[in-house]
Amino acid sequence: MPHRTSFKAAPEYETGERWIISWETRRPDSGEWSQAVEKSEAGAVERARQFIKLGFIVFQIAGPAGVFLDEAEIARRFQAPVAAKKLRVPDEPPPAV
Repeated sequence: MPHRTSFKAAPEYETGERWIISWETRRPDSGEWSQAVEKSEAGAVERARQFIKLGFIVFQIAGPAGVFLDEAEIARRFQAPVAAKKLRVPDEPPPAV
């Protein structure tokens, strides 16, 4: 009887591409977002989906050619609300902690 091996999913091949997901737990005042890096478009989209499920803000997904999905497109695609940022009036004191 021939030896049978179990089926394994094909590995994600290294193409050198980098897909960057810009995300954060809340909208940063500095405009600097945390970043996660994936090796494929599909991996980046799945990671963004996971971030949104966890309640994080996903600002954009960028690939080798530039921005692939911006915040509004991501919100439409995953039906996630676009988080609004309340702007503080310059003369207004910071909120009390």
